[in-house]
Amino acid sequence: MKDYLNYKGDLKNLSRHDLEELFLSLYNYKLKYRASLGIDERESFGCEVEFEEVLLYFVRKELSKHENLADYQVHPDDSCGFRLDEFDVGGELVSPILHDTKANWQNLEEALKILKGLKAKITNHTSLHVHVGSQIFGEDIKLLIRFIKVWCIFEHIIFRFAYGSTATEREYLLVFSHPISEAIKLMDKKVASYLESIRKPSSITFDKKWAVNLANYTSLTSTEEPNNMIEIRCANGTLDKSMIQNTINVYLKIMLYVTSDAYDEALINRLFQRLKPKHFDTYKEIYIKDALLLADLIFDNSLDKINFLKQYVKKDCPVLKR
Repeated sequence: MKDYLNYKGDLKNLSRHDLEELFLSLYNYKLKYRASLGIDERESFGCEVEFEEVLLYFVRKELSKHENLADYQVHPDDSCGFRLDEFDVGGELVSPILHDTKANWQNLEEALKILKGLKAKITNHTSLHVHVGSQIFGEDIKLLIRFIKVWCIFEHIIFRFAYGSTATEREYLLVFSHPISEAIKLMDKKVASYLESIRKPSSITFDKKWAVNLANYTSLTSTEEPNNMIEIRCANGTLDKSMIQNTINVYLKIMLYVTSDAYDEALINRLFQRLKPKHFDTYKEIYIKDALLLADLIFDNSLDKINFLKQYVKKDCPVLKR
């Protein structure tokens, strides 16, 4: 058996036999929480973890006992909580601005441990939202346009990956996190070179109803600015620290790919021009060829690739065409 965690080549070039062996090995593979992801500390991110069945009063009380969690907040959320007399039950845990440091990951782990200790529930109504500081694209609007193209091409892959431990979306996902690929392609058809004509983030009017929310992307900047961010909303809720970290990693690596010298502009433009967005009901299906291509494009190490594939295929057994 190959040592896939140290495999140096492109996964898409593996033989059918090697791919079958790889997917069999993934069945018992477990994601591990990492001290860091190898991301430049200038990049920033954060997350909102929705939960149910716990009074926010108790969550705040437990958070207040930890000095290092002073910047973590909890808020009510109508999509997963309710009001009982004068108390809010269920809501979202909101992290401060984070960077890829050991201390930040330890703090997130500790905050999630508090929710678990209070018996917080993850249900078909809860979600995981990730915010990324807009400085990741600097002052170049072309990098945002590249990201939108890559997202659209691989949106069916990203959604299934973001469903976490299950192969299906949460309830009401289409209300709060609608796919963007069909809308982008429709605009591109109506307005020639629609994306290339964009000069500022606000021209792309995706808000909190869409998987990629750009409503808070207020300006192009090369420095970190609070509340100037891109929000990704399609992930199912989870309290699994390793899955949350893995989800954040994939989003960030997609964004960093479009800013890197590895970005294959000719390939992405060709795939985008040929793109025919899939029906949302098929997002839950497995598209191995597309998943392998995305992994090879955005990751420069096999550990990231294996972690991505584990969360993408989950416990299912991919069917490889003969």
